[in-house]
Amino acid sequence: MKTILKSLALPVILLFLGCSKSENADVNNPDSKPDPDPVPVELVTYNLTAVHDSGVTGTAKLIRNDDGTSTIFIEMTNAPEGLHPAAVHNNSLEEGGPIAITLNACECLISETIITELDNQTAISFDQLMVFDGYINIYQGSENMDNIIAHANIGSNAF
Repeated sequence: MKTILKSLALPVILLFLGCSKSENADVNNPDSKPDPDPVPVELVTYNLTAVHDSGVTGTAKLIRNDDGTSTIFIEMTNAPEGLHPAAVHNNSLEEGGPIAITLNACECLISETIITELDNQTAISFDQLMVFDGYINIYQGSENMDNIIAHANIGSNAF
């Protein structure tokens, strides 16, 4: 009888272990918390908001590329015709800060920039951009970099 109970106990234990949220869960200690093993984030969308009643809105998407690089893809609505420079700055919108990454100018309301490093040649990964202390500015034009038409906090400042 004990042999039958022992042989039934193993599948039941395996069933409970198989349903555990983490392979690192300590089933013998109910107070322990398993190490989280989240699914990697592949895309984050930041909403661009209008500045100075420009009416310009849109999104800036941070995308993880298969080759280890990242892409920032900007799509604007209600922007005036022309090229609109864009940049990732250090700090939050509220604090302001210098340019950290110069992005490709928005042309026809779209910009796509592949990112591997900051402007100072410091390498930066998708995961580092996810927590970067920064914000994006979209400018009226290269001749008027003081006139911001849209912006968004990104990374650690977005949430």
